[in-house]
Amino acid sequence: MNLVMPVRLYSSSTLNPLKKSSKLIRNEFLDYFKTDLGHTFIRSSPVIPLHDQTVAFTNAGMNQFKGIFLNYYDPPAVRVTNSQKCIRISGKHNDLNVVGNDTYHHTFFEMLGNWSFGDYFKEEACRYAWNLLTKHYGIPKEFLYVTYFSGDETLELEPDLECKDIWLSIGVPKDKIIPFGVKDNFWEMGVSGPCGPCTEIHVDHTKQEINQSTRINKGHTDLTELWNIVFIQYERQTNGSIIPLSKHHVDTGMGLERLVALLQEKESNYDTDLFQPLFKTIQNYAKSPEYEGRFYNDENGLDSGYRILADHSRMITVALADGMIPEQSNKLRKIIRKVIDVGERVFRKEGLLTELSYTVADNLGDVYPELQKNLKKVQNIIEFEEDLFKKLRNTSGKEWKKIVEINPQLTAVTDWMSPGLVGGYKYLQSTLKDLKKAQRLSGTVAFKLYDTHGLSINTIIELAQIESLYFDKEGFEHELEKMRSLSRIGLEKTSEISLNKCTKSLKQKNIPETNDKFKYEYTFDGSNYQFPTIESKIIGLIINDTLIQDTEIIDFNIEADDENEIGIILDKTLCYSLEGGQTSDKGQIQTKNLLFNVSNVRKINGYVIHFGKFTKNNFKNRSENVKIGDSCVVSINPEHRIGIMQHHTGTHLLNASLKQVMQVIYPRNSVILPHILKLQYNSFGEKLSVGKLKKIEKCINSVIEANIPISTKIMNSSELLADDSVILIPGEIYPYTGIRVVEINAHNLKSKEACCGTHVDKTGILQHFCFLSYSSKGIANFTVKAVTGLLAISAKLKGENLQHKILNLENKLKTGQVTHDAFKSMKRKIESEINGAYKELTIPYVIKEECLLKLRNLDKATETKAEKTEINSTNFIRVEGKEMRREIKDASSGSLDV
Repeated sequence: MNLVMPVRLYSSSTLNPLKKSSKLIRNEFLDYFKTDLGHTFIRSSPVIPLHDQTVAFTNAGMNQFKGIFLNYYDPPAVRVTNSQKCIRISGKHNDLNVVGNDTYHHTFFEMLGNWSFGDYFKEEACRYAWNLLTKHYGIPKEFLYVTYFSGDETLELEPDLECKDIWLSIGVPKDKIIPFGVKDNFWEMGVSGPCGPCTEIHVDHTKQEINQSTRINKGHTDLTELWNIVFIQYERQTNGSIIPLSKHHVDTGMGLERLVALLQEKESNYDTDLFQPLFKTIQNYAKSPEYEGRFYNDENGLDSGYRILADHSRMITVALADGMIPEQSNKLRKIIRKVIDVGERVFRKEGLLTELSYTVADNLGDVYPELQKNLKKVQNIIEFEEDLFKKLRNTSGKEWKKIVEINPQLTAVTDWMSPGLVGGYKYLQSTLKDLKKAQRLSGTVAFKLYDTHGLSINTIIELAQIESLYFDKEGFEHELEKMRSLSRIGLEKTSEISLNKCTKSLKQKNIPETNDKFKYEYTFDGSNYQFPTIESKIIGLIINDTLIQDTEIIDFNIEADDENEIGIILDKTLCYSLEGGQTSDKGQIQTKNLLFNVSNVRKINGYVIHFGKFTKNNFKNRSENVKIGDSCVVSINPEHRIGIMQHHTGTHLLNASLKQVMQVIYPRNSVILPHILKLQYNSFGEKLSVGKLKKIEKCINSVIEANIPISTKIMNSSELLADDSVILIPGEIYPYTGIRVVEINAHNLKSKEACCGTHVDKTGILQHFCFLSYSSKGIANFTVKAVTGLLAISAKLKGENLQHKILNLENKLKTGQVTHDAFKSMKRKIESEINGAYKELTIPYVIKEECLLKLRNLDKATETKAEKTEINSTNFIRVEGKEMRREIKDASSGSLDV
């Protein structure tokens, strides 16, 4: 790949004002498909993949339609067009290290596209594209080339001669229609799934009259792909074979930045109006020399600095506005720190990234309104990350500089800003003696540098080269795959891995997954919740981490099995399994005359495992045994479930209220139990005062008193995307279909959150809400605990009782009924109660803090009063002494009648 493209020198003044603006070019594309060709506009999905864990960022226009291609749900329309925000900084499409060095690579770009879901196909797609480019945009036909799929014998796929004939019928010369194989002209979603041949439109930027077809797809930067049209007509099976799809689709993509550069007659994307306003912002804010478009002879790195800041600021602003959190994306955090470093090192100016975010929102906010809407949040996160970075440089940054002074070769390390670099380097030095003997950086050591210290692969390779060690890539990838295997399972314990194997075994035998939809089927009769029982069938038993799935009879040894939990897998259940922070149900399984107490429920690979023990008394009749296929009746503990439902609904109200009170916040995780809820979150340094906590409590309790109905709606990913009011958890992967959205719509608080948990049907069932504790760990990790229901009412009453005690104490102080020493004693006793000397006493956090503050103020008042009394007493004694001496003197002189 050519990283540097020789181009003319451009300045912002060379931008021809008569050329179409990027906004007009984008709108003309969308209007062409919407108005002229009857397509439905679908807004861009967030750059955070909501349904696909295989990619870190949305990197193509088709990502949001993947569920349609996989036939999970019907499309919102059969003809669709949009402009999709895309980020490519990792994986197969990683342009990060190229940005700034050439004219057209970007970490963020916009993909213009049109789709047909079972409607038009090859001929229409090709004609639509050709007409738009040549007739509407006026691109000369003689500078355009097209490619098509040449076929593949190993896949038993014929050349796409249909596509070739279509281009010929359109009028493209035969010598400008070039065939290519699987690598260039066969598009696949992944190792399996929908796929198909594609045809590409390439443009010759040199505008030469000679035929350039031999240079297509050879990496020449003056002859580039402009538009890719994919014909999704096959499906790749997991065994590698390819079969035809019953329904054909069209998926196209054209990069806006390249199109704008072409239409504005610029050889560099950076010389278009997509980037020039950003350059002007940098120049004015930093008071720097004007951008000159240099790629060679850029000794001070000023022009490459311009390009890096402009490109990265777009990517960062878009990612943060869409809800990406630096803490969850090491790449994003590194790029933020890179921008801060370039701004300060090249332009000698702090705060450039925040200033550039205004310009990004101004330039793109009309088509992506979330940029304007979330701009303040974006800037708060940027400022928080800048403060973190400054602290890092003042600690490990200084330490790294000292290390480099000792070993100057370490200046070759590119990512010197990595937080784990100092620790990782010290660890490497501790193992260096053994590594030098083998003359290689082993996979085990490399993986520890990667996993424990967070070093990138490039940094590890650089360190290996500095120490003259061979990097054991295969060994590292072996360790990485082991880690990925555990991550895919999501478990670490050997027993949990065994459970994963057990359930996979059921899947291999084509045993249907557990139907657990019944967990949502319950009713409220006006006073109580009614939870039905259901009849089910045993499809598997897990004893000592071993799956028993045959129809053999299981003869339990009660003495031997007493210490071990048994797992029962059912074909259907109404038990909620541990998921989304909500703890599992407790309940019972009755089979024959045996009663099984369920203490924990897990869902693995779609199979629900009920863990627990058989009641001992039921084993008196040894003739009763359990076998696969036995029928049973399942029930849950109502009180346990109701407590969970109350606290889960309370968590939603808390989450919505926090977002209303705080400038920016994202939940880390939640734990929802029958007797308490715990929410961990990051508020980027902003703390909750007692006043804000009190405000949140008041808000939530007003919603509870209003007894607002709670509704649940089932959505697919397309419907979820269309509703931007739904709260989504950053980093959470949601299913393509069956997404439950829980909504509470009060006049003063609105909560609409994607959630798989169980909830009450009206807020009044919560009865009351109060905080129990508020704590922080570091500057970014905050935790609140709260209760609802009778527990909250009880805590409130106990708190009010303490408030009355303090009020009575204050009144006694005012009326002089309590001495200073007596007050001290009573104060210590109340403080002891508040701080939990009696474990059975739980009071709301807000009341606790207010009581402690009141006691401190009373203490200060009594101290001040005591000091005044002491002063007055001293003065009185002094005055009395003077009077007495005068009387004695007068008496001795005979002036008084003594």
